[in-house]
Amino acid sequence: MKKNILSVLSCAVAALLMTACSLDRTPDDPSIYMEFDQDAVFSKVYATFAMPGQTGPDGDSDIEGIDGGTSAFYRMLWELNEFPTEEGWWVWGDPGVADLRIMNWDSENALVKGLYYRLFIDVTLCNHFLDKTEDQTDEKTLTQRAEVRFVRAVNYYYLLDMYGQVPFSLHVTAEAPKAKTRAELFAWLEEELLDLEAKLPATRLSIYRVDKVAAELLLARLYLNAEVYTGTARWDDAIKYADLVMKSQYKIYTTPTDHTGEGGYKYSAYQKLFMGDNCTNGAQDEAILLIYQDGNFCQAWGGARFLVSSFRDANWMPAGSTDTWSCFRSSPEMVEHFVDLTTAASIKDHEYNMPALLGDDRAILCSYYDNGTTHKEWDKELNDSVEVSNAHEWDLKGTKSSEMYDCWGECKWTGVYSTAVKPETYEGQDPAWPDTDIPFFRVAEAYLTYAEASFRKGDVTAAANAIKVLRDRANNTAPFTVTEDFLLDEWSREFWLEGRRRIDLVRFGQFAGPGVTRNWEGRGNAKSGDAPKNMDKKYNIFPIPNSDVIANPNLAGINDANGY
Repeated sequence: MKKNILSVLSCAVAALLMTACSLDRTPDDPSIYMEFDQDAVFSKVYATFAMPGQTGPDGDSDIEGIDGGTSAFYRMLWELNEFPTEEGWWVWGDPGVADLRIMNWDSENALVKGLYYRLFIDVTLCNHFLDKTEDQTDEKTLTQRAEVRFVRAVNYYYLLDMYGQVPFSLHVTAEAPKAKTRAELFAWLEEELLDLEAKLPATRLSIYRVDKVAAELLLARLYLNAEVYTGTARWDDAIKYADLVMKSQYKIYTTPTDHTGEGGYKYSAYQKLFMGDNCTNGAQDEAILLIYQDGNFCQAWGGARFLVSSFRDANWMPAGSTDTWSCFRSSPEMVEHFVDLTTAASIKDHEYNMPALLGDDRAILCSYYDNGTTHKEWDKELNDSVEVSNAHEWDLKGTKSSEMYDCWGECKWTGVYSTAVKPETYEGQDPAWPDTDIPFFRVAEAYLTYAEASFRKGDVTAAANAIKVLRDRANNTAPFTVTEDFLLDEWSREFWLEGRRRIDLVRFGQFAGPGVTRNWEGRGNAKSGDAPKNMDKKYNIFPIPNSDVIANPNLAGINDANGY
């Protein structure tokens, strides 16, 4: 059972310390509504990563005008970075999703607006805490202030990456904030993170709080994308800070758990990063920033519940939640990151056997399941008609269909505990709400950052050595040659469905604009197999909601300049 850490990171903070922010206006000043409670606000700052509001999954949201279940920071961030990419297909027609899937959004898209306001609500909350504690010099407060500044920097990083030029303020004020250009915001983030590297603790005070290594990893990410944000590459700086992270106390987790001797399954080290006990099974040592999830005390539709339930069907093996949504499947292009499609068509197996079949522990995919009651192994020696009589089989169509079974299942996220011999005994605290924490920052990113930046500098050997660490962990022994295409695919193989794919595609020039050579299901309203369309480069960022442009004269013309 997970330890109750509500004293450290409350998911039901005593009082909502900032008012809801309408989608038609900027965030209100939270300080005029309630008495300041330092520890409660500090908890709320971290809780914004996981919780959409104040009163649980079915309660209010910090954002008005959007479904509370979809308004959580991580879920909206995940959706905007995954839905327009090749990593999968959301088969439901939820508001805002359809246009994201085909890359046809505008400033009125509900999810585009929702994330923008979520990020600014979180910035405002951080500013509120920092305003209220600016004169305090005790050690506890100084540490809290550094952590809150880092959380604010994370929110500003995603505003930089996803919206470009945005309003900027370091204090809660009634004045309309002025906008910073992308280059200006990059410079501020660089300066802020360099300062925080010295002010954050050398080691975290809890696995759900950050230390200096988190600042170093965000710096490495900032430098890796510097050419996108400023027009000037910073490969040497990306290498420097990735190397610091690689040499830190955080390590690539390499210990599997094997229950085959008990008639169960073997869970790879990679799989254990995304299991229900990933805060205690050893995988927490790879996670530089974990987003707290708990089946009893942190119930929200935008965290582990969303990540587990979206990818599961009621006919499949248990996955740590009795609630199966059957709404997100892979695309053929995602499957092809692990196996040639002509070969894939003949492979019929489930998530615990697929990694060995495809030669990569990260290939936690499935193309076959029984009826969900007996969970029999598929015996390839038996006649197919016997074994498949009660089974679902997947196709590899890529036709933008609303069918869950029109491509393989993606089973990376699970609520099953690694201590469970079989998934039927997953040991979660609540049958519907998984305990799986979200490894929001993990050290593996530093290895691929180091590899890519080294490759850009011409050091292919250094790139290959860094990549090999991750492929060794995945038990992938296939020979490889480092190329741009290989690197882009390797980013997906390691980080698929972790809410970053769009960022990598943009950096490689394979998302929108001229020169794109890749296509995937939905891109530009195309089907798999179609030639890649020439998508307007404006889609490399999202527009600022018109309601904010109208309300803030300092934002006039920004969307026009970006092509929206």
